[in-house]
Amino acid sequence: MKKIVLALFAAVALVLGSGALVSGASAAVYPNTIATKTSISAPNSVNEGKSLNVIVRVRAGNAVVREGKVTVIFGGRSYTKSVSGTSVKFKVKAPSVKKTTTKTLKASYKPANNSVFKASNDTDTVKVKNKKKK
Repeated sequence: MKKIVLALFAAVALVLGSGALVSGASAAVYPNTIATKTSISAPNSVNEGKSLNVIVRVRAGNAVVREGKVTVIFGGRSYTKSVSGTSVKFKVKAPSVKKTTTKTLKASYKPANNSVFKASNDTDTVKVKNKKKK
């Protein structure tokens, strides 16, 4: 009987003791492991000096990207905003041009420090129309 009680006590102590000695589960941080895809939604053309609305979406498969910054470069100007949701909206001013020309619109996503997401970027072209003065 003494051996049975001692074995039962040892089994309970082993189960309870191992749970008490081991800390809770924690996820390891593996920075820059999940690939992201940045996509730009912008109009095809705009008059010089006018504003155009640009929407940048950052996706990472089924994961939701809610951290980091998105930078849009257009006509030599740079605009930066933090990611807060599924998309980031920009109001970008078109540059002045001497004749109608095509300009490149570039968007880049930079993840926060120690983020699991990778950086990504996308480009699009926008035709900037010259206003003819009369």
